[in-house]
Amino acid sequence: GELGLTTVVYAADGSVLAEWHAEEDRILVEYSELPRHLIDAVVAIEDERFWAHPGVDLKSVARALVQNIEAGTIVQGGSTITQQYLKNVLLTPEVTADRKIEEATLALRLEENLTKEEILERYVNTVYLGGGAYGVGAAAAHYFGKQVDELTLPESALLAGLIKSPSRTDPFRHPDAALERRGVVLTKMVELGWLTADNAGVADAADLRLAPPRPPEQMRFPYFTEEVKQLLLDEPSLGATATDRYNALFKGGLRIHTTLDPLTQEAAELAVSEVIPEEGPSAALVAVEPRSGYVRAIVGGRDFYDPQDPVAQFNLATQGLRQTGSAFKPFVLAAAIEHGLTLTSTFSGGSSIEISTDSGPWSVQNYGGANFGILTLLDGTVWSVNVVYAQLVDVVGPRQVVEVAGAAGITSELQPFHAVALGAQEASVIDMASAYGTFAAEGIHISPVFVTDIETSDGVNIYQAVPVVTEAMDREIAQQVTAALSAVVARGTGARADIGRPVAGKTGTSQEHRDAWFVGYTPELATAVWVGYPEAQIEMVPPTTSIKVTGGSWPAQIWGTFTSSALASTGFAQLATAELGDLIAVDIDVSTGLLAGPLCPRENVQRVFLPAGEVPSVLCHIHNPTGLVAVGSGEVPELIGQTIAGAVHLAEEAGYRTQVEYAEAGNLPDGTVFNQVPSPGEPAQSGSTISILVAGPEPGTVFPTLVGYPFQQALARLDDIGAEVDLRFEAESNPADAQRRTGVVWKQDPAGGSPNDGPITLWVNP
Repeated sequence: GELGLTTVVYAADGSVLAEWHAEEDRILVEYSELPRHLIDAVVAIEDERFWAHPGVDLKSVARALVQNIEAGTIVQGGSTITQQYLKNVLLTPEVTADRKIEEATLALRLEENLTKEEILERYVNTVYLGGGAYGVGAAAAHYFGKQVDELTLPESALLAGLIKSPSRTDPFRHPDAALERRGVVLTKMVELGWLTADNAGVADAADLRLAPPRPPEQMRFPYFTEEVKQLLLDEPSLGATATDRYNALFKGGLRIHTTLDPLTQEAAELAVSEVIPEEGPSAALVAVEPRSGYVRAIVGGRDFYDPQDPVAQFNLATQGLRQTGSAFKPFVLAAAIEHGLTLTSTFSGGSSIEISTDSGPWSVQNYGGANFGILTLLDGTVWSVNVVYAQLVDVVGPRQVVEVAGAAGITSELQPFHAVALGAQEASVIDMASAYGTFAAEGIHISPVFVTDIETSDGVNIYQAVPVVTEAMDREIAQQVTAALSAVVARGTGARADIGRPVAGKTGTSQEHRDAWFVGYTPELATAVWVGYPEAQIEMVPPTTSIKVTGGSWPAQIWGTFTSSALASTGFAQLATAELGDLIAVDIDVSTGLLAGPLCPRENVQRVFLPAGEVPSVLCHIHNPTGLVAVGSGEVPELIGQTIAGAVHLAEEAGYRTQVEYAEAGNLPDGTVFNQVPSPGEPAQSGSTISILVAGPEPGTVFPTLVGYPFQQALARLDDIGAEVDLRFEAESNPADAQRRTGVVWKQDPAGGSPNDGPITLWVNP
């Protein structure tokens, strides 16, 4: 047939993204070549009374008439195969009463002049089956790489199922939908007595085996452009049927204007390539404008056209669903504020908790077993404390959380279970970007927009984007969520996304580090970044990856790099920030949940803000000697020559804090102070910090000497520094010593003082 006019797809700046034109793939087949099961499958699902009616099926017309009256418009046509064939080759795609009368009249005439077999042969040669394939001959080659007479029963049923909606049931893009539709066809054949239930069961269980897809013409920014194509193949304004919409897109000479910004898209692709190693996991990114819904950039995979990648054309940004981890917590926070809680509401932040639910006890642990003591809701968000959010969802109820997430823009089906609060269920990257955009737009959700308008070749506008705008939550609630998420970036787990302008966001890491997220926004742009392995649930920890991947690592780096570049020429706008009011800044040792002392390892110390009545008064005694107090002030004391404990004690007595740093100091014993700033005798404000330089390696960076220690004490010391231990119960060579020192370490490898950069082996007398 005639190829028609070329459709052009434009980016937001007017540059061309793609040119689409019909490449009609037709392989004409004769009726005698059609397998019986293909004939039965097509007739069963499209026009079960085909062999009996005269071209118009009065029962179908009556049924359609009732549905049209109920709907107040024409939604059902009752078209027979004969009528469908005429529409495909002769008639316009409009759906009106006059058109249906014309269609029926022509169908009756056609049946007078052609046999049923001739009509069916013409129909199966002209029907559109997706992928540019017109007719079952071309479809057999396109999907299965075979001739039509070689088709099996399950293959025939699948092709018949494609007729109704070839884009939605495309087995390359939507295999589950294709198989579900195949099952519908097989069931219909059984109902009509054209197939036994046993044979249908075998066919329904058959694996989907497809021919390798043919490489398409390469489009610019193909993950975005292909998404536009798929959306428009389902767009009713372009035609009532799949064939009509295909013809409009690939023959109609349309001018399609999209929202993609090439500079923003290039910034997204560059950020991903700069951060993710070549042999590392994949990444997906979606950036949307919160107040318009315009999708400005999509990274849906590594290389859409990579023939070696089996998932290359699976759009990780729009089709992929993965666990969101803690990136889901802002929806819980919004539900909690809606419930009446505030950012200064306090919760226990202990290392673990068990909560009774309808499905049984639910045990929750903080990441790394961290113990925060008492926390405000604000700091429970800043430090992504699972135990706080477990209590939160229990107070609010998981159903309310699911409703808030859905209103914000999460379209995947979420179940109202407690674990939803910690991101145990799945969402797409585009949904996460869109939903966080709701917070950025102060509670207004605008559905994502890919296409702004479409014109015909004559300049007539036939489509104008009308985004769905809803008030998802009160403005004050969205602002409070933004205030908390701003603090996440300013001083919490999202610090790597701090780009020197107002930013709000949240990290997310699923169980076993299989998915890592950072989702964040400025007033101008909301962006979601996911990192993971698309082909399976693979842990992103060494040696699979070079680092242990969390939401605060590669995803936050990608987000920061991309957003800095994308907004480089955009002025700053402000986001809501948390009012700390009378809250007091407190340093907590999260390994103990107690007030951090000067000797607590810095990596264990997190700053939180608490009401005066909730500030802990007990100093961490695990890392600090007893008796440390802060009293008085005066001249800076002499600390050089002291041990760490002695120096800290003298500084505390004089009313000062200490900051400890370590360095090599020749023959000085380890732990001896050999320099300090300010110098001894200098005046200093009470409460200020004295920096002391201590001889030797920093605790935890080298293995201690453990020979002679009871093995339980040795294990405890190694656990404090996070060492991996291989414990061997073997007697030392001297039997008397072995008996006398039962349970004591008699050998270690590496020796004390060696760097803590690998496992250590301890030999213990049994």
